[in-house]
Amino acid sequence: MSGVLASSNSFLGSCDPRSKLVAFFLLMPLLLSQPFTTPGGWLALLFVAFALVGAKLNFRLYFQQLKKLRWLFFALWFFHALLTPGQAIFPGLTAISQQGAIAGVSYSVRLILMVTLSWVLIKTTTHGQIVAGLRSLLGFLEKFGVPLERSLGILAFTLGRIPHLINVAGAVREDMAHRLGVGQNKGWLDRLHFMSQAGEALLFRLLSCANAQEEALKVKGIKQGLPTIIPLTTTFSWRDTVVFLTSIFGVVITLL
Repeated sequence: MSGVLASSNSFLGSCDPRSKLVAFFLLMPLLLSQPFTTPGGWLALLFVAFALVGAKLNFRLYFQQLKKLRWLFFALWFFHALLTPGQAIFPGLTAISQQGAIAGVSYSVRLILMVTLSWVLIKTTTHGQIVAGLRSLLGFLEKFGVPLERSLGILAFTLGRIPHLINVAGAVREDMAHRLGVGQNKGWLDRLHFMSQAGEALLFRLLSCANAQEEALKVKGIKQGLPTIIPLTTTFSWRDTVVFLTSIFGVVITLL
């Protein structure tokens, strides 16, 4: 269970990967589409809160992850506030509308909840369990000629490379912070130039890593280079029934 922060004795940590995947794919559309004033929206909010508590995750680390995305949330709010027509939020600031500001807050909250649910799934389930769970749930597609084993093998390979890519991004970020520190007395144009250079360096290193991975697969051969999907040996328990029925209940309420 390397890389998993949730305790194996936690509620979600003890659940079968398949039940968590089913709940994830059923509740994501609710978080994306349902207003928070509807029963479906309320249930989606409650499920996200339950997921955080039931996973026994490190809340400090959770808020650190959200903090890294703060500019994304702000940009989402700003563009909604700026591009949505309506009544001005301030008399002297007609470009930003009240309706847009409210919509921006709503979409930002939705994004936070979706990120939270994804983070809980990843931190309570290993990459191998996620791929094996998908293999078990979607196995029927092979009867229709879908190359499921190969596709999931590529997915497993990609997920396994994520930690390396995160390390690469962290190294570039540290280099950027060092270079910005050296140029603290310079103007904001110089600082923007430093940031653009760091962005180019990050893109170049990520593309280099992707090209190296592709070449490694070509050398080994696709079948030999892709990881083997280990079948699940877990069984469903009462916890999985609770998770599954809660997500189904949310969908049923939405359809009524």
